[in-house]
Amino acid sequence: MPISIALGKPLIGAVLARLSARGQTRRVVDMGPGAGTYADLFRGLTPDATWCAVEVWGPYVEKYGLQDKYDQVIVADVRYLDFIKLGPSDVMLFGDMLEHMSANEARDVLARAAMKSRFMALSIPIGQWPQDEIEGNPFEVHVEDDLSHADIQDIVPDLCGGQAMVNDQGQGLGVYFAATNPADRDTLAAAVVEAEDLIASATSDGLNAVAVDFLDPDAKAAFRDRIAASVMA
Repeated sequence: MPISIALGKPLIGAVLARLSARGQTRRVVDMGPGAGTYADLFRGLTPDATWCAVEVWGPYVEKYGLQDKYDQVIVADVRYLDFIKLGPSDVMLFGDMLEHMSANEARDVLARAAMKSRFMALSIPIGQWPQDEIEGNPFEVHVEDDLSHADIQDIVPDLCGGQAMVNDQGQGLGVYFAATNPADRDTLAAAVVEAEDLIASATSDGLNAVAVDFLDPDAKAAFRDRIAASVMA
């Protein structure tokens, strides 16, 4: 879907905020932005960053106003993207999009991404999440629709933090953070620990929401503000 569940997004926002406080988010690349939810939620947490979107489905650019949400929008399939032309970035976001390709394709994409980005943040469904095409968009199909936490650990290189949030049936979401350079791994690992502490100490019950209608501007803004109030403490 062009939007996803709210689970895990506060942690990603908190990590971005901690990296931004260290001056480590000058360029953020959002892979598969869909409706642009990450930009809507997190641009305020990275005030010094330029944001680039790489979206595979051209109609989403106009439908969701991506040109207004990002400094640069590239319409391309990340599996065939020239990462050299994309240029270096500080953070690449992979929000609920790697399940739309095979595990081997995801490994290849992440290996090439790691060569051009210091940090990666990923959100990936865990358990059975079948999905067909939506509104004529064939890229919405979940190619990998039953990934486990162990599967994801095997796919994502150089993990240095994250959480698997699942229910009793093993269904949920995993949020993961990775970096290749040893110094960057130390920086990211420290940011993840700080972010987890911020989220754990937050008093807003709304941060634990599983479902938020991110196509509703008021609901999205309220969730954004709850995240900001918690992670900017």
